[in-house]
Amino acid sequence: MVPDGTRHFLETARWESNDDYVSQGSTKAKKGGSIKVVSPAFPATLAPFGKTSNSTFNSMLRGLTYETLLDMDPVTLNYIPGLARRWAVASDKKTFFFEIDPRARWSDGKPVIASDVVVSWDMRVDPGIEDPFSNDFWGKFERPVALAERLVMFRSKELSWQSFMNAGTSLVVFPSHVLAGVSGKEFLTRFQWVMMPGSGPYKFESSKVNEEIILSRRRDWWQADLPRVRGYYNFDLLQFLFVQDENLIKEKFKKGDLDWLMVNVAREWHQDFIPAAVPALAHGWIQKRKVFTNIPVGIQGIAFNFRRSPFGDIRVRQAIAHLFNREKMMDKLFFNEYEYIDSFYPNSPFANPDNPKIRFDPDRAVELLEKAGWRQKDRDSEGWLTKEGKRFETELNFTSASTERYLTVFQEDLKDVGIKLNLKQVTWATDLKELGERSFGLSARAYSAGLFPNPESSFHSKFADLKDNNNIWGFKNRRIDEICDAYPGMFDPQERIKAVREIDAIAFKEFLYAFGWYSGHTRLLYWNKFGMPPYVLSKLGDHRSIVSLWWYEPDLERKLKECMEKGVPQEVGPAEVRWWNEFETSGGKLNPND
Repeated sequence: MVPDGTRHFLETARWESNDDYVSQGSTKAKKGGSIKVVSPAFPATLAPFGKTSNSTFNSMLRGLTYETLLDMDPVTLNYIPGLARRWAVASDKKTFFFEIDPRARWSDGKPVIASDVVVSWDMRVDPGIEDPFSNDFWGKFERPVALAERLVMFRSKELSWQSFMNAGTSLVVFPSHVLAGVSGKEFLTRFQWVMMPGSGPYKFESSKVNEEIILSRRRDWWQADLPRVRGYYNFDLLQFLFVQDENLIKEKFKKGDLDWLMVNVAREWHQDFIPAAVPALAHGWIQKRKVFTNIPVGIQGIAFNFRRSPFGDIRVRQAIAHLFNREKMMDKLFFNEYEYIDSFYPNSPFANPDNPKIRFDPDRAVELLEKAGWRQKDRDSEGWLTKEGKRFETELNFTSASTERYLTVFQEDLKDVGIKLNLKQVTWATDLKELGERSFGLSARAYSAGLFPNPESSFHSKFADLKDNNNIWGFKNRRIDEICDAYPGMFDPQERIKAVREIDAIAFKEFLYAFGWYSGHTRLLYWNKFGMPPYVLSKLGDHRSIVSLWWYEPDLERKLKECMEKGVPQEVGPAEVRWWNEFETSGGKLNPND
């Protein structure tokens, strides 16, 4: 039943939709075949939300199997239909209506209905999912109302420029006929290693913990024939493989057992994967691309846990930041491929230009440690700093063997001033568990960035004393809280930029991180049997867009096999792809087939 206060608006509503979206998929794309995606770390859960689900891999799985009410055109940033075919915003700017497309279906054949949206919200605010940020984030909305079978209403409790965007593009929708009556706590257990039916282009087939996850393309996907997804989701089978030994991954790729490889280590890109070392590269059978996109840049570095001594002392944090020898790492390990991170919002208008540039300075570090009571004259018989009879000793987890190279440099520089750092390789699941439980002292962390900053999730004091959220440091600052509380009401983009820059300045000077580095490119190797658009990866994407934009070319694979059998070389493509950079500067029109 439609409430009286809503009826008038529905009768006078100006509904919107968008049919002008140009797909980034290619008209040349073919359906069929499979692709293998390899990773060293099996996810801690397959649950699409809740405790330990906040990872880039889980985000990719969600995007392939489930959908939101709306999407956003990555080129124009205009809204486009998703599960909802049209939408409307009330004059109060706090009430939103979405009409679900009658064609939308779950993979088990049942229609997507308004109550699915309601139950999806219910689950996000259930404390049993052990995700305080999600509980708080979705608690800023009143419970959605199913006004009709395919009509749902959202109402934000506060006036916010983000509210419509969040309701439309952030709430991933799940089936109420599966989740009805399931508590948040039950959900975490029931769906840890299996996935629910989804409305998206792929469906879950199977998983073997620590080995593989398999998704298959839905022939009956309700959007399959719509122009907005032309050229997308082409592989019949997505096989996600998990191999903990990174050297084994590289050897498997060279043998052809894996289809493509992302090279995270600059040294490997410049020394190991070169024609002289890999004959398949010299012959063009393996193609090598450094692909530049406009993906928002995240942050990376060594995070401090304020709750653990001695990291509650800002002088200690400053000292360690001055001992993170990024200059040496850039020059000796990274072939100067990266840029220094000097902001929580690097390479964006939100970065505060006045942030100090923290660089390697062991003398300054010793001075700060002395002021904090960690005096050089108080080293013990083994040469380690002590204070009140306690040695300065801490532990740092790492999950990828390739990161041990630069962490060892860090370890040696700490040792020179008397700090003992124990490096410990652990699984991704163990690392996430210790992070969520706040049992770490130092933590090597990397986070992706959103298109629009949401500083509250990382910096607001209300999350500082809670587990399993993005305020991993236990950071509290009254002024940042004030800005975060006012941020939703900043409808002027320039006002938001000014506010986030102030947050950046405050948080940066508190030394939450010993910051690392960033790049605007993705380094890829792949066997020459795939088709792809000329830009290789999506405008705001990275390697994760491979599974949605590339396709299998049987003719290319046949030609590849023939050339390999006869020892005949193939054409080697461009070393770098800067298509999106050129698109931005030329003001041209998107044509995926150029």
